[in-house]
Amino acid sequence: MINCGNCKEDKSPEDFCRSSARKTGRQYHCKKCQAERNLRGYHANLKKDPSYKEKKKAYDKSRRELVGNDLRAYDRGRAKLPHRKAAHNEQTRRRRAMLKGSVPDNYDKEGVASMYKLAQKLSALTGVEMHVDHIIPIANGGIHDVSNLQLLERTLNVSKGASERTYFLENQLSRKKYK
Repeated sequence: MINCGNCKEDKSPEDFCRSSARKTGRQYHCKKCQAERNLRGYHANLKKDPSYKEKKKAYDKSRRELVGNDLRAYDRGRAKLPHRKAAHNEQTRRRRAMLKGSVPDNYDKEGVASMYKLAQKLSALTGVEMHVDHIIPIANGGIHDVSNLQLLERTLNVSKGASERTYFLENQLSRKKYK
């Protein structure tokens, strides 16, 4: 437990941002107090200078342009970590499916996540990148559910695109010899 320097409450280390400068490895103020402090500072600057909002917006935009590629590279790298890849893939698919309204009411989250984990394990075992594919593509009215998912080799999935041609893993494994 770490005591917050502002609200004087004992909180878990996860409630504080990291800081290599302190012995505890966490910042002096908790995340909640730090957010309140940042908001007060923003409004104080806005009172001093009415054009502060536009200046900050311009600064934020230029900052995104400067470090945007670094942030995107960090996100892509983090998504490829072994313990994050399956979860990231599932989150991405689910988000896209929700946008299309194709997530059923009785959505089996564990089943879909297990399909992505299985694809990851098969990729590691065979050395061939496997994708989880929608048999009936979401773009064509398919649902994001275990009953509409199959495992495909990456090249087959990419070539399939949004067409409704179906491939089955057993047929592909019998046709190709994997090392």
